[in-house]
Amino acid sequence: MFAVYFGGNRPNLGDSIWSIHVAMSVVKEGNTDLDEYENLIAKYNQYAVQNINGHVYYYFPIGSSVLAVPFVFSIDKASNIIFQADLNDYLSQNLALDQFEHRLAMIQMFIASLYVALTTVFVYLIGELLFKRKLHSLFLALIFAFCTSAWSMASIELNQHGPSMLMLTIALYLILSSKRRPGLIQFASIPLAFSYVIRPTNSLSILLLTVFVFIQYRKYFVSYILWSLLIAVPFFIYNLKIYGTVLSPYYSPQRVGSSPTFLEALAGNLVSPGRGLFIYSPILLLSILGIFIKARRGQLEKLDGFLISIIILHWITISSFPHWWGGSSFGPRFFTDIMPYFIYFLIPVIARLAQLQGVKKGVLAVGFLTLFLISIFIHHQGATSFAVRSWVGDPVNVDQAPYRLWDWHDLSFLRR
Repeated sequence: MFAVYFGGNRPNLGDSIWSIHVAMSVVKEGNTDLDEYENLIAKYNQYAVQNINGHVYYYFPIGSSVLAVPFVFSIDKASNIIFQADLNDYLSQNLALDQFEHRLAMIQMFIASLYVALTTVFVYLIGELLFKRKLHSLFLALIFAFCTSAWSMASIELNQHGPSMLMLTIALYLILSSKRRPGLIQFASIPLAFSYVIRPTNSLSILLLTVFVFIQYRKYFVSYILWSLLIAVPFFIYNLKIYGTVLSPYYSPQRVGSSPTFLEALAGNLVSPGRGLFIYSPILLLSILGIFIKARRGQLEKLDGFLISIIILHWITISSFPHWWGGSSFGPRFFTDIMPYFIYFLIPVIARLAQLQGVKKGVLAVGFLTLFLISIFIHHQGATSFAVRSWVGDPVNVDQAPYRLWDWHDLSFLRR
């Protein structure tokens, strides 16, 4: 699955420009500093870079850039073959700034879309574990791919959310697969650990799912911890070398719990017209129904309780950010990472729909289809419309006027 891209509808490169350049720096120079891009730094977001001991580094976590390295390496080799130029030269030679941005946006969208495509595959595989029919698994994967921020956010910009979502989905797949093959549980710590290298809020998933593993799979717990060290040790050594501490400044907990509008943010992250999860992906309302279906049937498992806890704690955490709406983005960006957990709780709803007969089946089917189509429409708008994505700055930037997040008369996804 690749994001739809139209010539004039170039997404805001934002911080992701540096994620690609860190990967290019690794490929070209074997380091992660951005010293060689001094001219570019003067033109783009300086707040996204920092000076450490005389070198310029990307301020945001290194994980997304590390995952992008094999893709950047491959594109660089292809550039040498096709254009007789390395990737840096191809991007910048004899180009006006807007042409440079266009090419860079295409590359980042290609890589970002690959992450979402891989995540969609694992969502399908999760469905295969729990559904009796492959068609249901395919439907589940389509909901994830086209009815959520996976399409409108993660697939068009190479930020933290796509890789983060991929790691959490792989971990969930391994945990669910461990019901049949318990030995697989030990390997779930690898993607979980890497999810933290990508985005610190994933510490919630790491903490609670590690407790789950300790309770449910104690025999493999030591192996589970040891496998995580493959990621954790190099990550901490890298931070010590660059920053002199085991964690970079981005991992500072100062932002958490510092919101003066916490109650507003709790509501806003769910139902505000500017960022509400259930406004932009109304089909996820059925995830709540899925939880009730399992509870009513007495089918809630330990894992379900831990996933519900992660969702609630994640919601509380992102609502405690002063900047809870996520800046220049579309829809519920901060919920993107844990989208696979919401999709997981759609499984009992789809299964129930297949079992029902008569009027009850018709009512549920119509409701499901309606929410499905509305969600697709909204995220199609977010993924393809320049007018929709320009909402954040028109008529005034939402960061300077957060009241716009509650303006029901100016819905971003209805702009033309």
